[in-house]
Order: sequence, then C-alpha cells, then structure tokens
Amino acid sequence: MKQTISVKTLMGIFLVPLICSCVDNQRDLFEEPGKLSKDEYFDFDMNQSLTIDVDYGFKNEYAVLFEIYDQIPVEVNSETGSSVKKSIEPIYRATTDKYGKFNEEGVSIPSAVSEVWLSSDYLGAASPVKIAIGADKRISFNQDAYIQSLLAKSPALSRGITTNEHKYLDDWTLLPGVDWDNNGRPNNLSAEKNIPPASVLYNIKSIFNNKDGNNITKNHPEFFDGNMISDIPIIKDTEVSLVFVNSTAGWYNTVGYYTYPTNETPTVDKIKKIVAFPNASPVYKSAGIGALVCGDEVKLKYWNEEKNQFEDKFPAGVTIGWCLQGMGFNNKPKDGYAQGDIVAGMGTRYSTTDLNEAGKDGVKRQRTVSLREEPSNQIVAIGFEDNIDLDYCDAIFYIHIAEKNAIDEGVIPPLPVDPEGPPTNEDNYTVRSGTLLFEDLWPEQGDYDMNDVMIRYTSKVYKSILTNRVYKIVDEYTPFHRGGYLANGFGYQLHNISNSDVSKITIESPSYAQKSQYMSGDRESGQSHPTILLFDDMLIFNGKEEADRKYTVTIQVNDVSEKTVLPPYNPFIFVESDKTRGKEVHLVKYPPTDKANLSLLGTGKDVSRPDEELYYVSVDLMPFALNMPVVDFPIPEEGVRIDESYPQFATWVKSNGKQSTKWYMYPKK
Repeated sequence: MKQTISVKTLMGIFLVPLICSCVDNQRDLFEEPGKLSKDEYFDFDMNQSLTIDVDYGFKNEYAVLFEIYDQIPVEVNSETGSSVKKSIEPIYRATTDKYGKFNEEGVSIPSAVSEVWLSSDYLGAASPVKIAIGADKRISFNQDAYIQSLLAKSPALSRGITTNEHKYLDDWTLLPGVDWDNNGRPNNLSAEKNIPPASVLYNIKSIFNNKDGNNITKNHPEFFDGNMISDIPIIKDTEVSLVFVNSTAGWYNTVGYYTYPTNETPTVDKIKKIVAFPNASPVYKSAGIGALVCGDEVKLKYWNEEKNQFEDKFPAGVTIGWCLQGMGFNNKPKDGYAQGDIVAGMGTRYSTTDLNEAGKDGVKRQRTVSLREEPSNQIVAIGFEDNIDLDYCDAIFYIHIAEKNAIDEGVIPPLPVDPEGPPTNEDNYTVRSGTLLFEDLWPEQGDYDMNDVMIRYTSKVYKSILTNRVYKIVDEYTPFHRGGYLANGFGYQLHNISNSDVSKITIESPSYAQKSQYMSGDRESGQSHPTILLFDDMLIFNGKEEADRKYTVTIQVNDVSEKTVLPPYNPFIFVESDKTRGKEVHLVKYPPTDKANLSLLGTGKDVSRPDEELYYVSVDLMPFALNMPVVDFPIPEEGVRIDESYPQFATWVKSNGKQSTKWYMYPKK
C-alpha cells in the first residue's frame, strides 16, 4: 500500500473523458468536480431495489415457499433424464399467504441481474419460470395468466379422429372421442382443476420430494421390501379419476391404466392399456414441451370386455393397474413420426411388478408406489419411476375415488403424514453473500487498490412464515486478506433498527481471537443502533488458515421488516485501533456510528456533509469501501487502482450504475 495525491483541473464530471495521463503513476477516475448535490454522488451500490408480486392463484388455502434465482436452478441429468436441482443458493426466498399470493416492495438483489427464475418444489406451483425484470423494477408472476399463455402456444385440436391424425401404438386404446394437441394436452380434461386439500399436497410433496439425494427409496425402505401393491382393488362400484400432480422427468412419458379381475393374475397379452395422458409432462417443463398443470383431471372409464364397451363406473371385483410408456410421447418430428405421436420409446412400465421386464440382474423392478390418504380413503397418491434413478418422481398423480369405502384399504398402505406440514420458520430464509473491500488511508487519498481489508460474508435472514417478518439473523464473516500495514478492526451496525429491536446476540469467535477491547457485552455500548465489533486488528489472523478465521454472529430480532436488515447492514473498519476507536471507514453514503470521530469528516479528500446526511464521499469520486456481490472476488493487485484493474469500472461509475453492471467479472488482461 502506498499513498499518492493527484490534483487536476476542476471540470464538470460528466462532460470530460476519462483522464489517462499519469501523475506518480496514478490517475483519478474523474476530474475533480465542483460541489455536487447529495444525489449526484454515486453510491457504488451494486444492488437494486425491486417489488416482487407473485400470485399462484390457488382457490384452496395453500401457502407456498418460493425462491428466486439469478440462473436456472435445475439441470437435466443426462443419464436418467430427470431434472435435478443445482446446488446453488437463491437470491431471495419467501412464503406466500394462505392463498398463494405475495407482494413485497424494497427487495434488494444484485444490480447485474436482469432476469430471474422463480422456483418452488411445492406441488401446483409452476417451476422454474423465467421472468424478466421490468422497467418498473418489478418481478411479476401470475400463474393463471402464465399457464394460459403457454397453452395458447400449443396448436389447437383440429381434425377429429385421432383425428388430429396422431399415431399411437397398437397395444394401446383410446377413450371414446379422445384426441390431443401436438404438445400432448388431451381434449377430455375436466372443466375444473381438481386440487386436493393443502394437507394432501404437503404429504405428497414430503414423500416424493427428492432432496439432497435422499429420495423415497432411502427415506421409506419399507415400501420396497417386495410386498408393495400399487394396483387399486375396487370393492364398490365407483367413478375414478386420474389427476396430474407433477413430473421431474426429462423424458416425455405416456401414462395410462388397465383393469383385471381382482382374483386373477394379469398378463401382458390379456390387459387392455388405455391412454390417460399422452404427455405426462408439466406445461412449464424446464427443457422442451409440456402439456399439464397440477389439478388436470381425466375421468377414467371401465372397459367392459363382455359388453365390448366403456362404462363410467368401475365395478366391484376389478383392480386398476397403471402403465407408463417410457419416452412414449414423440416431442418433435423424427424417424417417420410426427410431433404428438405415441411411440414405443423405452417400453412400458407397469404398476403390477410381475408384468415388468427383468433387468440385467434378472430382477423385475417395482415401477410405482401407491399410498392411500387417510381418513377419506378416496385419494391415492401414485409415483412412477421411468428409468434407473428410482426416485419415483417421474410422474406423480393421484387417483380420486368418487365413492367412500370403494377401495380395499387393507391392500394400499397409508400416505405418511408430513411431520412438518406447511413451511416452517426455519425453511423461510434468504441468503446474502459477498466480499467487503476497504481502503484504510481515509480521509486522505489512498491507492484505491481496495485490498487493505478484505472480508467475506454470508448472512441468513430468517422470516416468519405467517408474516415474512424477520426474527433471526445468522451472519458469518471471514477476514481473508490484509493489504494494509495499519492496525484495522472490523465491525458492523444494524443502522435501520434500534437496540430495543434486538433481544439477544451470540458471537462465536476463533478460539485464539481476543474480543474487541472496545466492546464489553454482546454489543458496543453507547450506540443508538446495535453495533458489533468482531476484532481490533487484522494482524491476529496471520498464519491462520481461512477456515479458522470465521466469526458466526446470531442475532435474535423482534419481528422487524426485512428491508431494515439487509446484509451486510452498515459494515466498517476502525483504523489504527491500537491508538483510537473513532477513525471509521464506511461504505459510500453510509452513516458513521456514534463512536466515530466526526471531526475527520470533510477533511483531506473526504467531502462529507453531515448536515445533509452525506457521508464518506471523496472529492475525486472514488470509494474507500465496496460491497461486492460475489464471495470469490480475487485479491486485487497491490498498488494498482481498481479502475485500472477493472477497465469497465469507470463506465459503471460514470453511468451511475446503469451500464457495465458486471464490471467485476472483466479484469484487465
């Protein structure tokens, strides 16, 4: 670190080009301006404030936990064809009200983000959905309108026999008058969506949720002991419907059913496979085309072999089985087939395990799991496995039995009750991460290499499910680079809330690190706002591995707005802490604490105007601290100004953050 001073002719800030002449091998970013108004000073904030407006359009009470990502959060597994979630953190997370609605202003996300992906693993929620951030700084999503827009893109049913002239396999049968469009959406869907109570959806989600590699086969091995029966024995005449819930499959599968006398063993050559859903893919399928949304219902019909006709009710004494044609739906013209045809694909999978072909190991695989919802016994959840990953999420349906006590409940095991049920407070949190950079020669001119103090942070802000108000914050700070030679301490202040808003603070420090000499309790005394000092000198970390430098601070807060506790809050270093506490360096336009030496403001290169609440701005319009929205920001080269290390930095500043928002991704080659 070295200190240099360069003075240039006073000229208008936005009228002159970037100066490239050198003074002591340094240059100012802009010509030194005359006195600017408070708003004319750039705040160097790399975040934008948005309004989020989400409406999933549920008619029944159903709260949904959703997430917003800056990249698509799923990818298709090339081996299994299933969509799997990436191991990335969302940039925002929240819970809707009990009717699937959410509206919040002042949500902060990185400025470089221009489009987001709305995601939720809650059944019935379209996911993932790509949304452009509007010019009005809004993220808006209305599920009903979104689904209608997708369905409108699907070619209309036209010629009537199939009659849309879609080919289908000889060993499959169609229900009377059934046809489908090129995306596989059938024309015999019920007029209204049939969405079960929220408790049922929570239970289905819990059982069939494939999270962190823990799927149903690992969580419930009792369903895979060789005794599972997934076929549905009917003991009283009843109508039966099949209702789509979800699919994570990469394949385009066709799903149907068959029946056989309950007291007989079915064989492939005796059953009649009947198409229910030509393309069992959600309309918002992450890659490719889909056809269905949660609640889409098809009324099944019983094929009466003796009378050679379909009937509305399934009689007592028959059992319903389920079948899935792997890759059965042809999603684009190929091999002589048109889009929308049903093809052999990877073959048929059956709920009757004995009908399935044996694998290389000679074992016939169980392809479905059926679970009966208690106490009604009128809903049976069924999950299909189309290939080899055995998560049984490739097609999830539920069977709706019109008559009570119409199925043999002693055969189908009960659907386990989700122990958590609706989302909990511990599920509802937002993670913010980044890197803090500080120059320590303030208020004099620094070398602006921004590496005197570098600290990584990750903060989890926990919110109440019912109110989305914050009740707990967990901050992790890791000092990882000391480029300055002064004794620099670090702290942060929650400057938008009061001490009375905080009920408890717990600090976990490295075992070797002494507590700040300026803080006796769980926060610094004499401060109007909660202020925490973590250490007094970066020197204590010399020779320590980065993993051994982490501080974890848990703050219990009393139901505050998320907008008032945006990480990293108001971070600062206090310079020459071996001599004084009051020489604070903050982010541009952030206020000093009550312990700061205010006489330093407006001296040297600093042109703060405390009477206007304008702080930590410099005459040459360079920052003394930056909050970077990335945790892996590389250590800047010593003595090289940041606008030289990153050529787009100047454009970003001169445009007031409107251009080159990703400047930090393009270092000088």
